[in-house]
Amino acid sequence: MSRAAVRRPSTGWAFAPWLALLLWLGLAAAQSNAAVPTQAERLAPVAIGRNLSGQQLAWHLQVLEDSSRQLGIDDVRSPEWQSRFTLPAEPLRGREADRVLWFKFQLRLADPADAPQEWLLVVPTVSTHDIRFFGPFAPDGRALAEPVVTGMRHPWATRPASAEQMSWRFQLPDAQPYTVYVRVDSTFARIYDMRVWRTADYLESTQDKRMFDGVSYGIMFGLLVYGLVLLLVFGEAIYVYYLLSCLCALGAIAGFNGHTLRYPFAHWPAAAGAMYTLMPALWVICKLQFGRRLLNLRYFAPWLDRLVVGLSFVLGAAAVYGLFGRHPLLTFNLVQASVVLASGVLLAGAVVAGRRRYWPAVLYCVGVAVLLLAVSSIIFAAWGWLKWQPGQTNLTQGALVMELVVFAIAAASRLRLVLRSEQALAAHNLELIDAVRTDALTGAASRAGLEVQANRWLRDERPFAVLLLDLDGFKSVNDQHGHAAGDAVLATLARRLREAVRDSDLVARLGGDEFALLLAGEPRREVLAMLADRLVAQAAEPVDWEGQPLRVGMSIGIACRPQDGDTLDELLRAADQAMYRSKQQAHGPGYSFAADPGGA
Repeated sequence: MSRAAVRRPSTGWAFAPWLALLLWLGLAAAQSNAAVPTQAERLAPVAIGRNLSGQQLAWHLQVLEDSSRQLGIDDVRSPEWQSRFTLPAEPLRGREADRVLWFKFQLRLADPADAPQEWLLVVPTVSTHDIRFFGPFAPDGRALAEPVVTGMRHPWATRPASAEQMSWRFQLPDAQPYTVYVRVDSTFARIYDMRVWRTADYLESTQDKRMFDGVSYGIMFGLLVYGLVLLLVFGEAIYVYYLLSCLCALGAIAGFNGHTLRYPFAHWPAAAGAMYTLMPALWVICKLQFGRRLLNLRYFAPWLDRLVVGLSFVLGAAAVYGLFGRHPLLTFNLVQASVVLASGVLLAGAVVAGRRRYWPAVLYCVGVAVLLLAVSSIIFAAWGWLKWQPGQTNLTQGALVMELVVFAIAAASRLRLVLRSEQALAAHNLELIDAVRTDALTGAASRAGLEVQANRWLRDERPFAVLLLDLDGFKSVNDQHGHAAGDAVLATLARRLREAVRDSDLVARLGGDEFALLLAGEPRREVLAMLADRLVAQAAEPVDWEGQPLRVGMSIGIACRPQDGDTLDELLRAADQAMYRSKQQAHGPGYSFAADPGGA
């Protein structure tokens, strides 16, 4: 297969960022086609009635920016400031900014029969530091209720409807137009997609959201356990960062949904605010560190690895600044930009690793692309490039959970690769061990192989016999016909030896023309003598080499455990002495027992 063919599969998924861009452009084009109310329609009081999706107010909001942050309700109701309220041309498109905004709008009942009905004004934000509701004000200027003050800087008990998003309960006594003012002090102040609901309709509409949040949290808790198990089992740094990324993502989502203030820090809003600031930055840092290790960027793309490290340091500094600096919005702008930049960097790293046929990179690329597609909508809306849509936060939350799931699958894929590599390494080690324990020329065991087998039997206290064999006349074969002829003799005799013994026995070449046999069990002397006779006879048979018959003889020394020794060295020494005696016997049988000092 050609190099181009090997790399071809990675080129398709490399276009994921361009697909995300095309989808975003399509979304922007779809938004631009929405119908725009006329000026008179926008200034007219909004007729509220039962609406299962809530009565939208965004197009009817008159906005005043309080640059001094000191204006009160009496100030903004004065003629001087009333004339400064404006209707934005595109209310749901605008950049977030750290400022104070006043909103003014008029409401009336569509059906006077709804006069006793309680209504709920919902401001879809959890990040507002301080939000104040004033009114409703009757046409004569009289307020129907006391002001309500709540927000992230206030305990959970200040929430009028005990909802994560900012909301306000009110009633209209009749069908007259009533004016409402809302003051918003936020690091992320913008024009919100405010809606008026019947309280029962709102609670019913949030059931799907509560279920969605519950499923998301359940999956993330499961991924936390999964990451913890991987960390405890394998102990690698990559699983520390995966575990931390799951934990920080969970904290970020809980902060974005308002659950951080509602549950763990209901009486400590400052802690909830710190979590809201820190968790997104920490999540991106941990995600970057997990990605660089999963993709092995230090090996595949060192320059990308250095860029990821640099981004992590910048985000760490931004997170600290977000807690103590004078412009905390800078932290979120950096985090938002870093999410996009980091996604691009990691996608590039995944492409590089994927082109090297590192398959976990493909899964990682899918996860990053999914999140990039979803998070781009909310980030671009925060930058004023897109209009805000009700489902953007849910889309991002779902994509974040999906990314973590895909990352978990990629980590499992990496584990499989590591397991396969370890198995291949173990097999290679076994091959090396077998090579060390095997004589390359004859295929018989080496001296190391002989020692391993003998020591195993010695540990098990098994009896066995050792036959030490030395070829007679082998040197003359080498001298007359060359080493190739000698090698052929050695290989042939090793084969004959293996054919002469059982599978449970061991044939080893100790070096040169010296062989050894390990015979399992406790064979009788007669059996050993018969085997030695057969081996001597087989050695005497000529070896055909290039048409020439090559002949050698064989001398054998026999030692038995435990009679002749209790260690391999003792047995080999006893067998060697017996073999030496057999060589000295000019007309002997060709073998000698160690137990017979005078000969066989």
